[in-house]
Amino acid sequence: VGSTNTIIADMFRERGLLPTPKLAGLMASAIVSDTVMFKSPTCTERDITTAQRMARIANVSLEELGKMIFSTSLTRKSANEMLHSDYKEFHIAGHTLAVGQITCTDSPSLLERKEELLDLMKKEQKQKGFSMILLMLTDVLLEGSHILYVGNDETIEQAFHEVPRENTVFLPGIMSRKKQVIPMLSALW
Repeated sequence: VGSTNTIIADMFRERGLLPTPKLAGLMASAIVSDTVMFKSPTCTERDITTAQRMARIANVSLEELGKMIFSTSLTRKSANEMLHSDYKEFHIAGHTLAVGQITCTDSPSLLERKEELLDLMKKEQKQKGFSMILLMLTDVLLEGSHILYVGNDETIEQAFHEVPRENTVFLPGIMSRKKQVIPMLSALW
């Protein structure tokens, strides 16, 4: 399953328990968040049906929940907060890299801060000696991710079969760091 809350909801059902409407709303929200509005490759049919069941109990719209979750304003956050809000470091075949991810519904507004983000990423790359740092701006509505990166252009081009421009590339259909980005870099290295 794509969300732990799918399992938790199943545990409720297996024990003949019904979550309260508030708890069901939270559980539906968690499933929508974890599966990126059911567009992540980690999402399963079981996640979708469970979220629908929780939404019925809570009397909420999954579409409205998704919009509320992914429309949060990032404009007031610092570049450091944006980069590190969902940030993981990896060690692959002698390469050390970090990948941050922001899931949103308006990536063009975040791209307006591209230079600020890239400057921060360059400083961190130098400070920590990373081979590469990537920031995924995963846009739920565009169903893809803008990748901002510092490191080797050729690595990005070979891993994703797209020509980057000015430390940026858009990757349609790429929604998951774990299932789509890290495996591509791992296979390359």
